[in-house]
Amino acid sequence: MKISAIITAYNYAGFLPAAIESVLEQTRPADEIVVVDDGSTDDTARVVARYADRGVRYVYKANGGAGAARNRGIRETSGELVAFLDGDDRWVAGKLALQLAHLEKNADVGLVTGSEWQVYSSGAQPYLLRRLPVASAEFYPGILIENTIGNPSLALIRRECFDKAGLFDESMPLGQDWDMWIRLAMVCRVGVVDAPLILFNRHGGSLTANKVLERYRSNLLIQRRYIRCVADPMLRMRLFLSAYSMNLYYTAAALADSPQPPAASSHRRLAFGMALASALLNPAYETRNKAGLLARTAFGRPAFDRLRRIPASRR
Repeated sequence: MKISAIITAYNYAGFLPAAIESVLEQTRPADEIVVVDDGSTDDTARVVARYADRGVRYVYKANGGAGAARNRGIRETSGELVAFLDGDDRWVAGKLALQLAHLEKNADVGLVTGSEWQVYSSGAQPYLLRRLPVASAEFYPGILIENTIGNPSLALIRRECFDKAGLFDESMPLGQDWDMWIRLAMVCRVGVVDAPLILFNRHGGSLTANKVLERYRSNLLIQRRYIRCVADPMLRMRLFLSAYSMNLYYTAAALADSPQPPAASSHRRLAFGMALASALLNPAYETRNKAGLLARTAFGRPAFDRLRRIPASRR
């Protein structure tokens, strides 16, 4: 099967060489590679031009957001399988090979994802976000609670699934990926590879209180859009409580970890209130993580990290 790799970028000239090279170094090479420049004002075009002789094609479009850039990439390519890569992330060398093998073994799977390494430009220790492996599963309606598929850089998708589910919603400034995964989960089964597939880059400037609260509001809109369509009233109520609980959880976690003064103390107070509400709304879902977040927001990250380093026998 032909694989189309779509790299989307907006002012990521500094990250793009590593991203492009991670695609070129795949043990199972992509059959076509397209970089969609979403109206960058930096050196993105010149960076991509250095890889033209290695089959990397450059497409420029006026700035329209991540969803519009991915849609342009889908229209510009022809592979039966579509893989995305945000221009500031990197693929692990065996990503495509593992995912292709999974799809060939599980013909009913339309989208396959996996785990990820979260790496920090601050120099903090990388964090492995693991997703439990599954050969083939119905992710709907569970995916209405939270984005269990992950970042677009993880996904390998059969093109025919977009014919059934539609493309990314270009009107959404945030959360277009989760919205897309929900629609795909309605029409196809999902597989999860038991391996980290990407290096997800967390870099400075992306974590501001304003952005965090925008994402919170965006998540609410997505949840309401789809959960209200669930026919069973009891299931609808359970989904809404769980989804709202996890929206509060992720917002509280982002605020608690925000490094930006002078609002750090006010962020922590708000984060504690959200973490407490998250735990009370649905204490049975992600109980351990919610308890940890409550401790972190109550005592601060440094104190929480010190407590975690204390051996269990001394507690």
